[in-house]
Amino acid sequence: PDLPISLDSAVHETLAHGPAYRAARAAASSAEATLTAQRAAYFPRATLLASTAAFGDNFYPTGARRSALTLSVSLPLWDNAQREMAISRARTARDAAIAVRDDRERATYRDVAQAYDAYVTARASADLALQALQVAQELYRVQETRYRVGATTILDLIEAQDRLSESEAELVQARHGTRLALAGLEAILGRRLFNAPEAR
Repeated sequence: PDLPISLDSAVHETLAHGPAYRAARAAASSAEATLTAQRAAYFPRATLLASTAAFGDNFYPTGARRSALTLSVSLPLWDNAQREMAISRARTARDAAIAVRDDRERATYRDVAQAYDAYVTARASADLALQALQVAQELYRVQETRYRVGATTILDLIEAQDRLSESEAELVQARHGTRLALAGLEAILGRRLFNAPEAR
């Protein structure tokens, strides 16, 4: 059957929800978050510690109690360039992830159009193979009838039978190609286009 989605709709849906494209955007966002986290190493760090102690000879001491609250602030100035190297690596990874995302998004129309056209072509080939099979079946029926009445030779009947077998094999291959092409398009879209396998 015809695809239940147009090429333009398939391109927009793939760009918005396609697994590969969503993964590329997620990778770019993750790389950006990693770079932000690495930059946080330049910020001062504050640590707040609280402790309490009690003394006595009971299970729950009732004697003297001592409590302490400590606030410490540290400002890292130099760590042998480890911080700068980590930021550089994170920035490079971020730039690479953004490049992959942008490249994939630019190639969306091409990828979807190729998969879409591959299915349309494979489906047309399967239709032609089905018509060829019907012609071969009719030819075999005619040759078999003529052979029974003595109007043709056994060689003509065998030739018609061979052509019928070839047409059946070509139809199986064409349908298999159609299923593969459909699977390729569905993989790009990230969803099935037909509910029932026989509808393909």
